[in-house]
Amino acid sequence: MDEFLFKLQKIGSGFVSRMKLLFVLDIVAIFSIFYAIFIIFQVEYFLTKSTFNLPIPVQFIPPVLAFIIAIIGTLILHRKDNKINVILVIENKYPDLKEKLRTAFDNRNETNIIVDSLKGGVSDAMEKVSSSHLFTKSKIISKILITIIFIAGAAIIALNPDQYGIPPGDIANFSKTITGNTENLTGPIQVIGRPENLNHVSASGGGEIFGKPKIASIQGKNIDLTIYSGMGTGFEIKDVSQTQNQFIRSAAFPVDVLGSNVSDGGYSLLMKKTETEKQLIDKYAVERSKI
Repeated sequence: MDEFLFKLQKIGSGFVSRMKLLFVLDIVAIFSIFYAIFIIFQVEYFLTKSTFNLPIPVQFIPPVLAFIIAIIGTLILHRKDNKINVILVIENKYPDLKEKLRTAFDNRNETNIIVDSLKGGVSDAMEKVSSSHLFTKSKIISKILITIIFIAGAAIIALNPDQYGIPPGDIANFSKTITGNTENLTGPIQVIGRPENLNHVSASGGGEIFGKPKIASIQGKNIDLTIYSGMGTGFEIKDVSQTQNQFIRSAAFPVDVLGSNVSDGGYSLLMKKTETEKQLIDKYAVERSKI
C-alpha cells in the first residue's frame, strides 16, 4: 500500500469516529428533550389511566419512547453522512491538495515516474492533515455544551417531577377547552353573567343563578350564553286573535248607531219610523252636531 493511502485511511477513520460522536451527542440531546417533556406533561400518569394493554411496565414507556424518537430524529439529521466524501473534505480544508489527492487516489494502482512523483508529493503534504481539523471546533464544542445542558435539565426535572410536572387536572381541562368539551371540567371555571351567588356555582351548571348556565368555549375562553330573566314586572301576550282585534269603520251617522244609545227601549220604536221620518231625524242630528 502506498504511503499516502495509509495516511488517507487513517484520516478517514478519524473522520468517521468524530461523525459517530456527533451522532451520539444528537441522540442524547434529543432523548433528554423528549424525556423531560414526557415528565412535564405527566405521560406516565395518563398511561396508567388508559385502557391499552401495554407490553412493558408503564414507568419504562416514557424513556423508551423518548429513545425511539431520539433515534429516528438523529437518523433524519444524519441521513446524508454516508454520502460525505472524505477526499473532497480534505481538499476543501487544505487547498494545497486540491485536485492532487483525487488524481493520486484515482491512479493508486498505476506505477510510473509521473504517478509515483505525484503520490510522493501528496504523501508529504498529508503530514499536516489531521482528522480533528476537518471539523469546525466551534461546532463540536457548542454541540457538546448544548448536550450537557439538556442532560442536566432532564436530570433536574426527573429528580423533581412534582415541582416541574403540570398537574394532570390542568392538562385535562386544557384539552377539554381546546376540543370544546367543558361539561366535565375538574377545576373552577369562570362564569360570565349575573349569578346571584358565585360561591355556589359549579362546573355542572348548578347553583343559585337565574337558569342553568350554558358555557361555550371561544378561543380558549369560557363564555356564558345564558339569557337571564328580566328584573322588573312584565306581561305576556297570549292567544292573540286577528279577527277579534280588527277595526270596523261604521257608516256616517247611521240610525242604528243613534238608536244604540237609547237604553229605555226607544230603539225599537225608532226603527218603526218611515223613511221620511228617518231622513228628518238624520238631518236633525246633523244640524244638531253643528251647534
